[in-house]
Amino acid sequence: MMNRKVQIGDPPIRILRDDLQKLETLLDSMHRSYARISMFLQQEVLRADIVDQATRRPFVRLGSQVHFTDDIGTSHNGTLHMPEEGCPVPPDAISILTPVGCALLGLSPGQTITYQTVDRREKRITVTKVVNNG
Repeated sequence: MMNRKVQIGDPPIRILRDDLQKLETLLDSMHRSYARISMFLQQEVLRADIVDQATRRPFVRLGSQVHFTDDIGTSHNGTLHMPEEGCPVPPDAISILTPVGCALLGLSPGQTITYQTVDRREKRITVTKVVNNG
């Protein structure tokens, strides 16, 4: 079960108030097939500090270009994306409806988090860079 418990040592995360409203709407409308990811996303939203605007220290938010490494040292990058009708999907999209997308939400460069994959393996990722447009 992806019902990830907040762990001692989890990094603090932040979510923009505008993103929070989008995420709450998404959580309210999620289909049962997304129950596990919905629970993970809801836990992350509940533990986040909600901020009204971007801060000096960048953090991963919806639409962020994020660079991160995994526990075996492989580098990844992509844009955190929320499925919205009529919005184009970026070619490098990382869906918020995936375990890694949920795990990235709210992290700042240098922060590390452990999450559970769909096949129940534990993965660890570290954010190395965040670029926010706007």
